[in-house]
Amino acid sequence: MKGSGATEPGLSGLRILAVNGDMSAKSELMDAARRFHELCSVRGLTYCVVGGVAVIRNGYRRTTGDIDILTRKAEWLKLLPLEGEISSNGIDQCTDARTGLTIDILFAEEDWGMPIPMPDPGAVGEFDKEYGANYIGLHALVQLKAAVYLSKVIEIGENFASKDRSDVFELMLRNLPQFTRAKIQTYYPAVRKVCLDAFKEALRAERKHLKG
Repeated sequence: MKGSGATEPGLSGLRILAVNGDMSAKSELMDAARRFHELCSVRGLTYCVVGGVAVIRNGYRRTTGDIDILTRKAEWLKLLPLEGEISSNGIDQCTDARTGLTIDILFAEEDWGMPIPMPDPGAVGEFDKEYGANYIGLHALVQLKAAVYLSKVIEIGENFASKDRSDVFELMLRNLPQFTRAKIQTYYPAVRKVCLDAFKEALRAERKHLKG
């Protein structure tokens, strides 16, 4: 979720494919998220997984090279520094020693320059027994992805932003029974149009699939 979307140093392409594996709850990527959850449970940290890992958890199987964690800054700072299997690299980043994955820490209270506020992890997080960690809820994730898309369009252009717009569409398509026009009307006004447009596209795609 961080950055401009440009390529950053980190895991190689082959290693990213390896840690994503079959993109199931058994992948190395999800194992790292579970280890982070265990750390948070012991330390009493309020958090939820957002970004690409949360997208995968909701049925859109696409690769990601890091784990984004949404938390409260004051709680997080009390934990630092971290050493061991998950070690801190400054204030807002960690590394999972087993996989080499970067864990980016996002603070809910900070101004991210988005058209909606970053949600509080305690309000939008939910524990997933299968994946063994706290994840942002589906509707909060869709709104957050739409907000990231709108921000990136302004800051760096459509080419970099398109992945987040695609995530909105794919999340809806794969979870269509959980979406209605009435539900989307309860979303933040700033992201409502993007989400309604994606919902219409998902409905058309589903109808086309059923006919074909």
